[in-house]
Amino acid sequence: MGIAGSGMSAAAAIARSYGFEVSGCDLKTGGHDVSHLKDVAILAVTPAAFFQSAHHPELVAGQKRGLVMTWQAFMGKYLHKDKKVICVAGAHGKSTTTALTGLLLESAGLDPTVELGATIPAWNANFRIGKGEYFVSEADEYYHNFLNYHPQIIILTMIEMDHPEYFGTFDKVLDAYKQFVELLPPDGTLIYNSSDPGIQKLLGLLEPKAYNLIPYSLADFPQNLKLQIPGVHNRLNATAIVKLAQLLKIDPLPTLTSFTGIGRRLELLGEKHGIKVFDDYANHPTSYSATLQAVKEKYSDSRIWAVIEPHTFSRPKATLPDYPQAFTNAHQVIISKIFASRETDPGDFSGSDIAAALAPKAKYIPEFPAISQYLISNIQSPDIILVMGSGDSSTLAHLILENL
Repeated sequence: MGIAGSGMSAAAAIARSYGFEVSGCDLKTGGHDVSHLKDVAILAVTPAAFFQSAHHPELVAGQKRGLVMTWQAFMGKYLHKDKKVICVAGAHGKSTTTALTGLLLESAGLDPTVELGATIPAWNANFRIGKGEYFVSEADEYYHNFLNYHPQIIILTMIEMDHPEYFGTFDKVLDAYKQFVELLPPDGTLIYNSSDPGIQKLLGLLEPKAYNLIPYSLADFPQNLKLQIPGVHNRLNATAIVKLAQLLKIDPLPTLTSFTGIGRRLELLGEKHGIKVFDDYANHPTSYSATLQAVKEKYSDSRIWAVIEPHTFSRPKATLPDYPQAFTNAHQVIISKIFASRETDPGDFSGSDIAAALAPKAKYIPEFPAISQYLISNIQSPDIILVMGSGDSSTLAHLILENL
């Protein structure tokens, strides 16, 4: 249930390759139905189903028959079995770092299996099926999903408050990460961003154990390394890979120097009349800020129009004080209506509240066609349009490019 999801679709493809007979349904493509449970032994569901479709007959019937588990629980129990599992976790940078991990192992001939929530252009997929001993997984903290895994190596990029509708407090976020790191066996390895305040807090909570602790920071970024992807955050992601490569005795430079990014992470959709349109998955002030910094670094002479489709009501409401600082590199910001995702509209918060927090450089334009029209009337070469969001914003980015 929810098979079109960015991570679940990868798990389904890998399961099929392992010999499981896989069928699936999704709200976007035909919906759910009890009839789907005929001859089914496992009903693997997206955790969002417990919020959006908790009373759906298919889910209820599956629970009554004892068939239900999240797809992450399925992956941890069945797909990770007998593998050396490398998990990449953290509030931001997971997908890029997971992709780089998979590509690094592939380049070394280790033939890994990889699952992540974004498309890797080299594979034209969000997964890779290998016969080697390593399985690389993007490990998500939401719904405590990553507690279903049994990692040998964890790469931890950063920790901050996110998913407020689920965790409620930062202490609960930290507790989830603590439980996750404690899944490491005594000979396991934690590769962590030592410059991140959230990770520093986590380290203070961990019991002294025999893990192999490997810190990294920008000071460890190799002087001879020239990345094709801009931004401080990507230099940090690359540094994590350098540390992993040292641990596994692999040369990281061929992988890192040839890497051009993954789908929907500062992805250049196209250019018309000297105006570039980028599509990015960012949905949090920290991500907005990092992505804008990366664009400014590469295109220092261009004005940047940041177009935001806010994701959920709770996240922007909880992080609103961080918005003004996040958009210092934007010339102007356009806020669309909020993508509700698994939430329902509380009625007391909308995109106009976000625009007000960013005044005077922000405008609230709820509908996509109107955003496209406004931009076309106001942009000029060599402006850059950066569309950010993790709901339907990719559709908006394509619409803008088509209409330029």
